Amino acid sequence: MTFSPAEAVLFVALVVTSGCVVLMYRKLNELSTVGRHYRLALHDSAAALGEARDAVALLNNDSRELISALCTRIGEAEALVARLDRARAEAAAILPTPVNKDPRG
Repeated sequence: MTFSPAEAVLFVALVVTSGCVVLMYRKLNELSTVGRHYRLALHDSAAALGEARDAVALLNNDSRELISALCTRIGEAEALVARLDRARAEAAAILPTPVNKDPRG
């Protein structure tokens, strides 16, 4: 059985095409794996963003409660300071002012 030059060229083309198909198959598998990793990373990122959103909402709620409690406490403190100022003014009006005496005689 003899091969003609045309058959030899076709055989070489078949071998080259088969090699290219094998390389393309490997690259497609690699691309599929990379795509799977990206999908998992995106899913994890979406889950993390959802948890971060929930944490920020909880922090905002806690901050509102804290600000409200602080405003109440500040109001109580201001009222107490006002009472202390009035008591000091009343005590100053009742008590005589001390006279500075020279301790040396």
